[in-house]
Amino acid sequence: METGSVDLQLARLLIVDDDPANLMLLRRIFDRDYSVDCAQNGQEALVALAQGSCDLVLLDIMMPKINGLQLLQIIRSTPETSALPVILISALTDAHDIVRGLELGANDYITKPVDVQVVMARVYTQLTLKRLMEERNQTIRNLQVTQEMRERFFRIAAHDLKGPLANMRLACHLLRTSTRELPGTQETLDALGMSLEKMQEVINDLLDSAAIQSGKLDLKIDCVPADRLMWDIMMQYEPAATRKEITLAVTSANGMAEMDYARMCQVMANLVSNAIKYSPRGSRVSLWSEERGNQLALCVADQGPGIPEAERAKLFGEFSKLSTRPTEGESSTGLGLWIVKHLVDLHKGEVGVDNREGGGSVFWVKLPLCQT
Repeated sequence: METGSVDLQLARLLIVDDDPANLMLLRRIFDRDYSVDCAQNGQEALVALAQGSCDLVLLDIMMPKINGLQLLQIIRSTPETSALPVILISALTDAHDIVRGLELGANDYITKPVDVQVVMARVYTQLTLKRLMEERNQTIRNLQVTQEMRERFFRIAAHDLKGPLANMRLACHLLRTSTRELPGTQETLDALGMSLEKMQEVINDLLDSAAIQSGKLDLKIDCVPADRLMWDIMMQYEPAATRKEITLAVTSANGMAEMDYARMCQVMANLVSNAIKYSPRGSRVSLWSEERGNQLALCVADQGPGIPEAERAKLFGEFSKLSTRPTEGESSTGLGLWIVKHLVDLHKGEVGVDNREGGGSVFWVKLPLCQT
């Protein structure tokens, strides 16, 4: 039996009671407002539940063969009816059975003799709660579908762009080799190369965003020395720093931390790339590590404008962009720091930023020290 979202005026009640007088009374109470089915024992009730939709069960506890508590257990253990609202009907003297019924999952109870206003109010309340829960579940399902479509679009778009991008990189390399003697071509190819780098950054961010949101990122944790990580990142970004006449330096790199090396390279690459983007020409970007308690802090300092205090709360948000802008018009997807935050969280670490007294920012990542 499926229970879809219902208009209360069309709600269907099942009343289960072995006393014909009680059945007649309850039918008369609800006939005007709802569609009502009746069953005189547990077996008839099971047949009714199997044959048609039902939105609420009014269930007498004291019945022969299959009593109300046994029927309640069956309802709760059946996937199609496990969330069906059930209101118990009991005599005032059956307090123990009422408690047992509530423990088994009954939503509410009424006592005999029935108070018409009370029973109508309690049925209405349970039907309203059921409708609201179904609307909530439908909203969740719609959001899940939207999220899945979004992730699928990211994956397809990024995948379809990777092939043409690789071809363009190859073409750029071949042109650079074959046109060395032509004036002005190298500058044009340099600009093309930077555009390709921007495209690659967008693709990587989209793929990482989709992987994070789908929960499909697995880490391979090893004990990694900080100097290996720092020097590899510096070598990777030294050309970009040189183009802006920025000095990129590793001032110290001590300690070892537990990390997935490839993913932490991605984290530090993002922080260093941002430091270069937001630093003025001729400034300095520094990298270092230091032990802080049982953690190793990996730090990246720049001489840019710093992070406005009022905007810190949205710094690591998805597609978040602050009022500060790259100093020479470099691009940003708004996903980089959001990805950084999630990758660091997966490492059970911390990430944050401090403003420097003389200007600029210090971004830091804290990871667990290696256990020796």
